[in-house]
Amino acid sequence: MVETPRDVHETERSTFSRLAKSGVILVDQSPPPRPQAQDWTLESIADGIERRQFEAASSSSQSSTKATEKTVTTTVAATKTASNGIVTAAATDSSTPLPNAFDSGFNSNITSSCSNFMTNMLSNSTFKSCLPLSLLLQNSVSFFQAERSLVRITQVLDATCAANVTTCSKVMAKYASNITADTACASDLSTQNPLIQQARLGLLAYKPLYAAGCLKNPVSKSYCFAEAITNASSPSDNYVYFLPLNISLPGGSLPTCSTCLQNTMAVFEASSSDRTSALASDYVAAAMQVNVNCGPNFVNASLAAAQVNSAQSIAFAGNNIGLIALVIAIASWLM
Repeated sequence: MVETPRDVHETERSTFSRLAKSGVILVDQSPPPRPQAQDWTLESIADGIERRQFEAASSSSQSSTKATEKTVTTTVAATKTASNGIVTAAATDSSTPLPNAFDSGFNSNITSSCSNFMTNMLSNSTFKSCLPLSLLLQNSVSFFQAERSLVRITQVLDATCAANVTTCSKVMAKYASNITADTACASDLSTQNPLIQQARLGLLAYKPLYAAGCLKNPVSKSYCFAEAITNASSPSDNYVYFLPLNISLPGGSLPTCSTCLQNTMAVFEASSSDRTSALASDYVAAAMQVNVNCGPNFVNASLAAAQVNSAQSIAFAGNNIGLIALVIAIASWLM
């Protein structure tokens, strides 16, 4: 029997119909037809075959690839998470200005005399060179932004720790004393202006926060503060740094039990010898809370011995010279 073209067409039609009903999909695996011209290629689209300029497409593809590679490189360099949960940034612009304290300004509740005092203090070249961590922690928008990057906050701490701590301690102590004067911020302190109270506490807390902020992890060699402030897996690690600013350790906070925490608390314990400092009132409670989490002897949970300066010793002897003479006389009489 000889099949006519019509018979073949009908046979294919019935076969395709049967396969369609059964869910079978036929795929033509034969290679596409080769184009006659050499300057264009074929591209399958919904409506058929259209000409595509090869050179333009190739150039566009290469540009896209380069852009993608650049983006990926930047992303890899900018965001890297260590196994300990610390998010780091591998590249920053070292020319970024260092942060300033009170860079968001003051509210209208500050007196003119206090405003002048604060403006003069913040513009003082020696004060600025100290870059005091104690005044940046609570009142610096630029410092808060720097805390988001391990590299950036490390650069800030490098500058802070490079300052002459002896000179800066004297400068901070002088401003801490002068801020209470009637010609400065006495009125603002009496009305408990929060910004001015924080400024005074920051000045008084310069030395302990300088010492704690400049501690380094003995293993990673990074600043302990930088690791604490960027540790996304343990946000409470940075809470202990606010103790010198009269901010107690929040209940339920569980800072990482590390060598950095031990050394930081040791600095604060030693600073508690100044019974006028904020640490003298909040260190013990914080140490006890740390020990509940890390072990009973992880840190010392008592205040350091109270410091007695020479002036206080002389004053004590002068005020009690009569009592001392009486004790000596009685002792001689008993003998």
